[in-house]
Amino acid sequence: MIQHIQQQCTSETDGTVLGIGDDAAILHPANIQQLVVSTDTLVSGIHFKAKDSAQSIGHKALAVSFSDMAAMAAKPKWVLLNLTLPKINDKWVKGFTQGFAKLLSQHQAQLIGGDTTQGPLSITVTVMGETDQAVRRDGAKMDDLIVVTGELGSAAFALKNPRKSKACNEQLHSPKPRLDVAEQVKHMATAMIDVSDGLLADLGHICHASQLAAVIELSQIPVNETVKKHPDWMSYVLAGGDDYQLCFTINMDDEDQLPEDCHIIGQIIAGQGVMVLNHHQPIETNFKGYQHFT
Repeated sequence: MIQHIQQQCTSETDGTVLGIGDDAAILHPANIQQLVVSTDTLVSGIHFKAKDSAQSIGHKALAVSFSDMAAMAAKPKWVLLNLTLPKINDKWVKGFTQGFAKLLSQHQAQLIGGDTTQGPLSITVTVMGETDQAVRRDGAKMDDLIVVTGELGSAAFALKNPRKSKACNEQLHSPKPRLDVAEQVKHMATAMIDVSDGLLADLGHICHASQLAAVIELSQIPVNETVKKHPDWMSYVLAGGDDYQLCFTINMDDEDQLPEDCHIIGQIIAGQGVMVLNHHQPIETNFKGYQHFT
């Protein structure tokens, strides 16, 4: 089946010696580049609903892994797809492949192999990318500014309120990995992560890895107007996850170099954890972000 999917995933990339068709692929990464590898598994009923369109599932399965590449400032080049299906459904596979192949082609990455098996619906995607300057979580410095892209909380809002906002639904089902911004800021970002488990949790990972703390201003976080009208909007914004926007830190001197759709929301300080202010006043938050095991 992987070979059948490959027929629709026609994009190719340099450095591929052998793709699909043998027991393993053969790659030749560029000597001056770092190879960056990430893998993600999406499970029906947990990461998507079985009734979601196959095309959106195909897109999202690849987008979340491409978002990991963006978080490391890497360009995705090679992809492995492991697809577990309860049964063969040609219509579903066609739709899935259309969503998957379109995003693959947009970023000129190549499907080089994978596996298919029978069982509960789940999708595992492994992406390999290259970069000349990987950005890690552990590089934040005292007084660095904290920056996010896009709007936060939209995907979590759409999950609970599917009929309220078309824009939020698109963010949930067709997230756009911010590879565009990652390429523009990789030489100024001191630390970076994608917002997949919620802003507090993911910014907390930067703080933990960098052995520092953060203070953010709630009123500075970009939020969709429909989301902000909801009584629980703070929980969506701070702990909702699934946005796949970027959160990164920069030196204060680089503020003027930020590209469009980047918003300064706080600063790195001494200490531990993430402090939230609302119009400069500290607020208590009990949000923990997405928990993979509860």
